[in-house]
Amino acid sequence: MDRVLGWLFKQVEVAPEYHVGRCLAAKGTGCTACADACPHDAITIGRRVAIDPIDCTGCGICVGVCPSGALEARGAAPVASRLRCSQVAGTVSTVICLARLSPTDMLRAAADDPDGDLLLARGDCASCPIGEPEVPARVEAAAARAAVLADTVGRPFSLRLEERDRLDADAKERELSRRELFRGSGERARRTAATALAPLERLAGDDEEASEVAAPLPIEWRDTMQALAAAELEPDALVPARLPRIEPGCILCPSCTRVCPTDALKRVFDPSGGVILQLDPGRCVGCDACMEVCPVDVVRMDDEVSWAELSGGRVTVAESTPKEPPPGSVTR
Repeated sequence: MDRVLGWLFKQVEVAPEYHVGRCLAAKGTGCTACADACPHDAITIGRRVAIDPIDCTGCGICVGVCPSGALEARGAAPVASRLRCSQVAGTVSTVICLARLSPTDMLRAAADDPDGDLLLARGDCASCPIGEPEVPARVEAAAARAAVLADTVGRPFSLRLEERDRLDADAKERELSRRELFRGSGERARRTAATALAPLERLAGDDEEASEVAAPLPIEWRDTMQALAAAELEPDALVPARLPRIEPGCILCPSCTRVCPTDALKRVFDPSGGVILQLDPGRCVGCDACMEVCPVDVVRMDDEVSWAELSGGRVTVAESTPKEPPPGSVTR
């Protein structure tokens, strides 16, 4: 019975999943983004983030503001071009709060409509016990990021965010045959399976470094990279990403590599005594942590990133040799 109850509670749990390895607060950066944004004071930060399962309503606001993807909403968002929040009555698919929808969630949902039109119905956010008055603005901001990604990969996307009391399936949706419903469910299952299996496919590749243990990437960033890869972009096409640029003066200290939540930055020690700082652009989520902790202020973030650079693998961004140590470094 205890096992059954435990399974049941896991199914209805609305608090986001917490990945301490990607948490900037746990890395000592002083990040408090999730606690500052939580409208229900359900989050406290000590050596790690703690979420009160009673006070948490599952609104997803903390997930949206987390710069490193350490918080992720539980469960997949519905793939339907008409969605309503839990405060709106009706027969279309529902989510607890529209703030839970990430840009890639919106893009997948909009793909259910031939014209890429996504209709989101919200209740009165000003008096909502689940979210907060700023939810519409947060949804619009996520939709703006979704629109940039859609434009990059050549897919139609538009958002209609409307306050409604009710949203029902239209006549065409209600008249779907059982065969059409089954076909649609099968297609959605295939999409979900493809997303779930993609990380395993990468691990099963022939990369010589596949055996290295790296921090798992946030789902939202994995989905973004998969969408960009599927679009078969030109190498010089600009993509919605931000990467650190290392200016002259790097002392090759471990500050940036220690704080990086996804192991995008890595120091490599040459047997002869040299040090190399490498960046894997495809693992960088643009959280700015490396820039904020750099003791010599030589890291800046750049949003002019090409697909060739983002997908090109590790590159050396700073290095030294035993004969030429970086200025300001200390020989040990």
